[in-house]
Amino acid sequence: MPSLHPVVLFSGSLAGDGVARNTVHLANALARRGAPVEVVCLKGGALAADLRGPPVTCLGRGVGPRGLALAAAVPALHARLKALGPSVVVSMGNHAHLAVWAALRGLPDTPRIYRISNDPAHHGRDRLRGGLRELGLRLIAADATRVLCVSAAIAAREPFRRARRDRRVDILPNGVDAVAVRARAAGPVRHPWLEDGKPFLVAVGRLHRQKNYEALIDALALARTEVPGLRLLVLGAAPPDRRAALEGQARARGLSGAIRFEGEVANPFPLVRRAAAYVLPSLWEGASNSLLEALACGVPVVASRIAGNAPEVLAGGRYGALADPTDPADLARAITAQVRVETRVAAGDRVQAFGLDAVTDRLCRIVANARSEHDEIQMQPEGAGHLRPLSGGLRGTNTEY
Repeated sequence: MPSLHPVVLFSGSLAGDGVARNTVHLANALARRGAPVEVVCLKGGALAADLRGPPVTCLGRGVGPRGLALAAAVPALHARLKALGPSVVVSMGNHAHLAVWAALRGLPDTPRIYRISNDPAHHGRDRLRGGLRELGLRLIAADATRVLCVSAAIAAREPFRRARRDRRVDILPNGVDAVAVRARAAGPVRHPWLEDGKPFLVAVGRLHRQKNYEALIDALALARTEVPGLRLLVLGAAPPDRRAALEGQARARGLSGAIRFEGEVANPFPLVRRAAAYVLPSLWEGASNSLLEALACGVPVVASRIAGNAPEVLAGGRYGALADPTDPADLARAITAQVRVETRVAAGDRVQAFGLDAVTDRLCRIVANARSEHDEIQMQPEGAGHLRPLSGGLRGTNTEY
């Protein structure tokens, strides 16, 4: 029998990123099973319209840098959780975890699941931030009823060692509704590059250092010596300063007319489907939704060897090309091979291994079992289970959604 207490899903926003999409997918799947659900976020977004019943509470503290906005929202989030008495709290994305951890202080009876949606090992050029991230992950892992990692590589990271030993870690990749993606990909689209018959690459993602478009631009310049006329279409949010820097690099490489930064596109799939290849050159990822969507579109793919679970998704190169994202020459070789019909590695039916229904079904089972698992953790003697055993009385019953 469903619990009367809601499952609370926390996401920074409901804009069009992967964390927001996964939040909506899980909320709808739980609601279909009769579970009460509430989505809590700093601010809404376009994906709120895709929720099928679950209410949304916006804390109204989404102004300013994301980290500061999340910190400012902790008191309001704590108050909301205390008022709701949720059966489970699920923190859906990495950036929100410390805010959720802080908001759960004083609520030891509440089961909490942290979904590790991006690779926590990337430290960039800032060693201090990397060290703070490591400390935060250890706090989260110690606190968690369950830790959900989107890839085996992430689950193997050092901060989760104790949680692995205690069997509190699950590996659960993202999923994709291939039928829905293909239906949208078949829709009408108008673009000047579809009219001249020349091949183009497509990359999907915001203009951020993580996405490594600098190396992709250099790789394009090299690939064009083998595939004359090859072009690059980038679909993703484009901060003016980043866009100007990348356009300057393109001009310096003689690629001014060969690269277009289109910004965010409501339906990118018709363009992805018609591309000569999809490229994911990221320096880090968790589990790329756009990679799964490209597989659903049937386009040949090229992915970075260190882009989260891309090597797992492509089975080590069986369903697409893998390349070193720090080596433009290696990236260019992979692109050239995938653009040419005679050398490309087809995706085949690989997308079927990542069906959205199967992923959300398993996630719903994990959420449903969190209550009983949390109660077992609380009953363990000091020093067992968590690094900091949770305290407080038992409440609630096992729930099956």
